[in-house]
Amino acid sequence: VSISSPLFAADCGHSDEPKLHTIDEVKLLLKLVGPVMITTLLEFLPGFVAVVLAGNLDSPYAQHYIDAATFSIMLINLTSYSVGLGLASALDTLCSQAYGAKRQEKIGLYFQTGVLVLGTILVPVFVINLFTEDLLVWLGQDEEVAHLAGYFSWYMLPGIPFLYAYELARKALQAQNIMTPLVIIAAIGNSVNIAAGYGLAYHTSIGFNGIAIGCSLGNIVLPLLLVPYFMWRPHHLKQWWCYPWDFKAAKDYIGVFLRFGVPGMVMLVMEMWAFEVVTILSGLLPHHVVSVAAHSVLVNVNLLIYTTFDGLSVAASIRVGNCLGAGMAKTARLTCILVLTMTVFLSLMFTAVLYGFSGQIPHLFLEKGDGADLASMVMAIWSPLTIVDGLNAVTQGVLRGAGKQKAAAITNGVACYIFGVPLGAFLAFQNGLGVLGLWLGVGFGCAVNFGTMIVLILCFWSWEKLASDAKTLTDL
Repeated sequence: VSISSPLFAADCGHSDEPKLHTIDEVKLLLKLVGPVMITTLLEFLPGFVAVVLAGNLDSPYAQHYIDAATFSIMLINLTSYSVGLGLASALDTLCSQAYGAKRQEKIGLYFQTGVLVLGTILVPVFVINLFTEDLLVWLGQDEEVAHLAGYFSWYMLPGIPFLYAYELARKALQAQNIMTPLVIIAAIGNSVNIAAGYGLAYHTSIGFNGIAIGCSLGNIVLPLLLVPYFMWRPHHLKQWWCYPWDFKAAKDYIGVFLRFGVPGMVMLVMEMWAFEVVTILSGLLPHHVVSVAAHSVLVNVNLLIYTTFDGLSVAASIRVGNCLGAGMAKTARLTCILVLTMTVFLSLMFTAVLYGFSGQIPHLFLEKGDGADLASMVMAIWSPLTIVDGLNAVTQGVLRGAGKQKAAAITNGVACYIFGVPLGAFLAFQNGLGVLGLWLGVGFGCAVNFGTMIVLILCFWSWEKLASDAKTLTDL
């Protein structure tokens, strides 16, 4: 079965490319999507687990603990995880294209460059989070909550360098289509997090801060578990780690790394900040307790669904990068068409589930009441916008694989802060739509971002030029 689309057909083929088979390409994508989706879900769990453990502590300060853990994790996400993981997204382009070009030795150099860059940004990351308490007090939060959050962040910090190292290794392995061990390692890391957090918080005098220590231990074991794995499967290391540590050679690629990493970081930071702004706005609405409760349900449901779209996004990034690195422009184009088609079908399923069970899903998070009723109403109306949310996420993966992070960062910023958030605020406060207005703004921002990116692909991309650019990049 072959595929051809005039919409994507601009200058897109090498005569020596193998004949395209849609079914084979779908199988390759599905092989990538499943493990990545599970890994993404497992990476989402530590913050969720921390809040659950904090909320169930037998203490009169349980609500303070929930608030402190929530604020600490929010700041860690915004100032540490988003920065490091965003910069590491440079490897989505560099490593996947190098693997496609059969230049695996470049993957090792790119990894070492990532170590240099992320190692450097650890300094401001640590400084900012060491002053979590002062920052929260400055933002007007309760002093006791800020004090608890400050200590919680301190105990979270030791795990960040290990998480950065693992993230770099994970992307290097994913670019080579090595997926299953990463799922197992993420599962073990979560188990350590839960066991250590529960044991230290509930069965020692450490108490609340034991949850943060558990998070750090869960992050610390992630890169350490790669050691026995590489001892068991040494060829999975030797095929890309061809030379010893050589930071002198690696620093020559810092400029290239930052060219892709900085826009990737900006893109991730802007998305996370946009959601935090929407969360803050929900707390300013009339009947803010009900509004925040409903918004929290919608955020958690949306994040769970997003793990699936993120799996497709990463698969698209890997496969598009591999194909462009190998000079297979037609196959890269086919991958783009297929992942977007798969996203439409998948998002239609999610739309049906959200709409059909909008009355039941909120009760998994909230008792019966105004908060659950409001969440049910918004979920039913929002459900069709899951389609553009998914297409937005997956198209960003295509752009990462093609090395177009800068364009994605610009469209993201415009969509979020010129269209999405302002429209949401207008609908929520001026039109009296409340939480529904905020989420309609989010959906409109996703639609604008996807629409802009797809116009760029349709009207301005030459797949042959992208393949040529990938060859130039890997030959540097």
